[in-house]
Amino acid sequence: MPLAAMLMPVAVYLPPFYASELDLSLATVGLVFTIARIWDVITDPIMGIVIDRYDTRWGRRKHWIAIALPFTMLSVYMVFAPDVEQVSTTYLTVWLIVMYLGYTMMAIAHQSWGAELAPDYDDRSRLFTWREVFVLVGMVSVLALPALVELMGLDEQSSKVASMGYLVVVLLPLTALPLLIGVPDKAVRTDMTINWRQALVVLLQNTILWRILIADLAVGFAFAATGALYIFLVTYLFELPELASIALLLIFLISAFVMPLWLKLALGLGKDRTMRLALFAGLVVHIVLYVTAEPGNATGLWIYTAIYGMVFGAAPTLIRLMMADLTDYDELKTGSKRAGLFFALMTTSSKVGSALAVVTAFTFVEFFFAFQPGPDNTPEGIQGLLITYCLFAALTFGVAIFVSSATR
Repeated sequence: MPLAAMLMPVAVYLPPFYASELDLSLATVGLVFTIARIWDVITDPIMGIVIDRYDTRWGRRKHWIAIALPFTMLSVYMVFAPDVEQVSTTYLTVWLIVMYLGYTMMAIAHQSWGAELAPDYDDRSRLFTWREVFVLVGMVSVLALPALVELMGLDEQSSKVASMGYLVVVLLPLTALPLLIGVPDKAVRTDMTINWRQALVVLLQNTILWRILIADLAVGFAFAATGALYIFLVTYLFELPELASIALLLIFLISAFVMPLWLKLALGLGKDRTMRLALFAGLVVHIVLYVTAEPGNATGLWIYTAIYGMVFGAAPTLIRLMMADLTDYDELKTGSKRAGLFFALMTTSSKVGSALAVVTAFTFVEFFFAFQPGPDNTPEGIQGLLITYCLFAALTFGVAIFVSSATR
């Protein structure tokens, strides 16, 4: 839950905050977030292999969460509540990389731990679905804070961002300590029955794995692009800035509410078909948004928010369920439990998609349409914001549908 609460503002609030409040350009902010994410392409697989191979007497996974906890808390504080006088491109880059490293250690250990706790197909589906529900709860919790801060009469963006960081710093130990103390983590043999070269061949030849990863990258791109531009869209195109935080919160509330329904549908229809259905709905809703969006259209905003909320969490959840199932296939082929490596690859794909989305979306609207945060925008700039928002989402949802069509 706190890991989701940490990453959600990174996608939605932090880029606009550093661009508009701390005098870094959109292109610079997009580049910094991309550099920090791309660095994870190197660290994530390495961390996945390390987590899989090195047990302790406490188990396979929990000690990695304990190691990551303190420096993750520190980096969150430095990123979310910066001293304005210290902020620079270097400052943001360094602390983002440290924060992402902490997230990587905790997320890979947590997800691979879950895959081993529930080896049964249906039990695993339920476990990972409820995990995603709590992910959405974490997102909802952190997104509720800007609205509460506004009710307290504090409208500064810095206060909103800092409040989200404080919540994450508090939640991390409150949720991690019961997990470390109360959840079993049985150590198992990690020696491979085939050598690493043979295991690598099996991994590279697993076409289903790579299709899942590409689909995850595309979905991560779509959600990050819409997340990074959402506040701008509601503020400058719909001209309803007072609804931005509430509408964004509603997306995640609806997503958490309907997630169990997606699970029921997946159990009957199949995970792959259900995922493509959700992706197709996401594609269509952004085509409709492009045609219907106009200033002051609060009804249109609420309809888009409700429908997008219904499909928002389905694809990421189902992709992770499919990856958990795929670890069983890999174990049959290699004789090795490598869930950590598989989920490290998935963490990487999601991060790369998110990073590319931020830098691409911000650079696109700035250089092609001359859009800038603030009141001095031309109608062409506002229209370019809408084009970028809808086009990027529709195209990447389409890519995810295409590549996932052969994951059965």
